[in-house]
Amino acid sequence: MIEMPIRVKLHGRLRIAAGSDQIELPETLTNVGELLEELIRRAGPEARQYVFDPGTKELSPSLIMLVNGHSIRMLVGLNTPLLEKDTVSID
Repeated sequence: MIEMPIRVKLHGRLRIAAGSDQIELPETLTNVGELLEELIRRAGPEARQYVFDPGTKELSPSLIMLVNGHSIRMLVGLNTPLLEKDTVSID
């Protein structure tokens, strides 16, 4: 079986932090929480402040994250499952 990376489109401050408008992450990631941790690991610690609210450690209210065009806030948040053909966009 050929592994297909998960393509993540980045916008705004995360694009600047990562130095790219798109990154590919391993298809072995199973949910949004794992994806965000891997993104922060690759983009650097400054990316954490754009993803998580420093005071509450919850998702930043300004973060817009879509999986296949649907907000993760309307799905199951950090537990939203990922499949290798999913399209993820983060602003």
